[in-house]
Amino acid sequence: MDFELRSLRGVATDALTRLAEDIFGRGERAPGWFARKLQREAVDPELSVLAVAAGASGHVPQDMLLGYFLIGQEPGDPVAHSAGLGVIAARRGGGLGRALVEEVAARLAARDFSTLRVLAEPASEAFYARLGLVVSARRVTLLAHGTCPISHVLWDRELADRSKLPWSPAPTNSEPLEVCAWRAGAWARTPPALAATLEPLPGAWAHVSREGRALLVQRMLVARDVDPAAAVAALLACTPTGMPLLLYGADPVSSITATLPPARDVEVSEPAHSRGEFRVAQRFAAMDLALRRRLDNPRRGDG
Repeated sequence: MDFELRSLRGVATDALTRLAEDIFGRGERAPGWFARKLQREAVDPELSVLAVAAGASGHVPQDMLLGYFLIGQEPGDPVAHSAGLGVIAARRGGGLGRALVEEVAARLAARDFSTLRVLAEPASEAFYARLGLVVSARRVTLLAHGTCPISHVLWDRELADRSKLPWSPAPTNSEPLEVCAWRAGAWARTPPALAATLEPLPGAWAHVSREGRALLVQRMLVARDVDPAAAVAALLACTPTGMPLLLYGADPVSSITATLPPARDVEVSEPAHSRGEFRVAQRFAAMDLALRRRLDNPRRGDG
């Protein structure tokens, strides 16, 4: 093989950041975004795997970094979560992606994890399916734009004054409805300076975080007697005009999602031309690999 697989131990965050941007592009990410990602997703450097050119020294030069598979874990959870798999463009299609997944699966099995879970966008589903992963759920990220006539600067100051409440229990005596959700651990590790829990109307709560120029709803709950669509509209009404609001991890076929303003597939960068109208910004599937079994259907060219 002309590559080696190693843990992330001892690799500088700046080097990993540049590798990630080589793979996925710089975009509009704020400085320090990758370090925050590693922390928030509880990336374990021993479970994660880095691909480097064969013969690389302990201090790997940037041009010998080929790809990575980042793995996060929550204490006591037998399910390990992918925090991103990527290979530089010049090395795609040669089996490096498969090798990264196989190596991670072996490391997780040795540590008694039961499942590897990835969030796969449609273009990646076939790749993961060939490795034996199966779809356990489908989710979407919905995008709309705020409608409140308040400056972004003033709103950020107000957000900083709001408290960040725990993921659970919900602030209601009854079992609430969940409009959308990411993961409890990710919320717990989001810095308080960037996060707050909003109550856009009585009986509705949104765990939100500032992500670049957007507002990410990591979880939204409504009491049983509250209309979810009204709660989301109220959240948009307190979000600055033009600020992207993202509902992450919504069920694409739930009765709650169906009550929101019409959604259609568009790119996130497309300008909003109907305030309060939701669009599908991202589709993804939760795909699981049951560990302690050999990966199925080996095929050349994976990854």
